[in-house]
Amino acid sequence: MSKVSKMVADRAAIARAVQSAATVHGPEAAADLEALLFPKGAPEKVTVADFLAALGETLGRYVASLEAADRAHAAELADDDGYRAARDERGAELKNVYSSLRELVTRSYGPAVADAYGLGSALPEDPQHLLGLAGQAEKLLRERPLTEQPKIKSLTLSPIAAADDLAVAMAALRSALQDVEREKREAQLTQNAKDELMTRWGSVYPGVADTLAGLFTLARRPALADRVRPTARRRAGLPEAEDTAAPAQPPAPASDT
Repeated sequence: MSKVSKMVADRAAIARAVQSAATVHGPEAAADLEALLFPKGAPEKVTVADFLAALGETLGRYVASLEAADRAHAAELADDDGYRAARDERGAELKNVYSSLRELVTRSYGPAVADAYGLGSALPEDPQHLLGLAGQAEKLLRERPLTEQPKIKSLTLSPIAAADDLAVAMAALRSALQDVEREKREAQLTQNAKDELMTRWGSVYPGVADTLAGLFTLARRPALADRVRPTARRRAGLPEAEDTAAPAQPPAPASDT
């Protein structure tokens, strides 16, 4: 018997490697593929048409999950502006209480007394630093007796009442900050879910598309194979021009006439 040519022998070696992989590793991958392609269980009799349709539906389910995750993240972000606005408003209210007390004490008792009550500092923009400054002033207003006489009797300081005003404004700001932090955590959760699905695009899409392209090539449908074959743009999530065209329609059944 004559030996085959090297050209054919090389192709035979390649084919045997593929055949071996299918034979040896096919059974262990079958269960995972069945769960992926037929999440509700494979039908008793699976045709090749069923298999091809299941491939497409697998990608469709993945995209539906990705769209849902994207919408969930967008919805989560949509209400963040309101919480941030509330935080800024509560911060402005606390600044107003602090500034009003500073002005009253400075005008009626002098800068030294304002400093003694922690009311002489410039107001920081950072909410946490603002809370720290106001908290120190509240503590001093509750602990330091007011022995100085007001220069303007109508501008008399009531330290405990002033401390109470600061405490109310600080509590409101703390609550608003907690709301903002909670929203950040919730947004991170939806972002993580979306990111996970975006990462999976790198395996789900080419896995389905490469399989379909290979099957269409095997069936001598090169145009269909080219239509679905992953390109560099598609792998990056960027559609080709033909991807946005009207979807292909199956051929009409032959007429009996």
